[in-house]
Amino acid sequence: MSILANMTSALLLLAASAPPADDGVLAADGAFWRAFNECDADAMGKLLADDIEFYHDKTGLTQGRRAVVRSLMKGPCGTAGLHVRREVVADGVAVDPVPGHGAIVTGVHRFYAKQGDAAERLDGDARFAVVWRKAGARWEMRRVLSYAHRPAG
Repeated sequence: MSILANMTSALLLLAASAPPADDGVLAADGAFWRAFNECDADAMGKLLADDIEFYHDKTGLTQGRRAVVRSLMKGPCGTAGLHVRREVVADGVAVDPVPGHGAIVTGVHRFYAKQGDAAERLDGDARFAVVWRKAGARWEMRRVLSYAHRPAG
């Protein structure tokens, strides 16, 4: 068999073992961020791997399901009178399979803040990358990077 035939066979084998670009991962991603927007600790926790690592360019590294949920509940969800909402920039989202593991979802997200009775306002945006692991029929967030935060304006 020629080198080209071997390479083609290897590529076909890899493609066959990789999950489709979106094998439900975007639904899981959307469910997590809805739970974030609603400050629903239980729903967020159900979508996180036990060994999650959350890297944030402002707050640093947070490791483990309980610590990540606690951090989100004390931070964005913990300020009285403040509501933070995350929104993905839909046309900038990419899903790339990770054969034998899951998928990587990347893109840009915006954050909005509403203080008391004031109108909601755009607070800023950032880039994100999330490694999702397919565990049987469910997806779980395993690694999260939120970086390049910029204020609105």
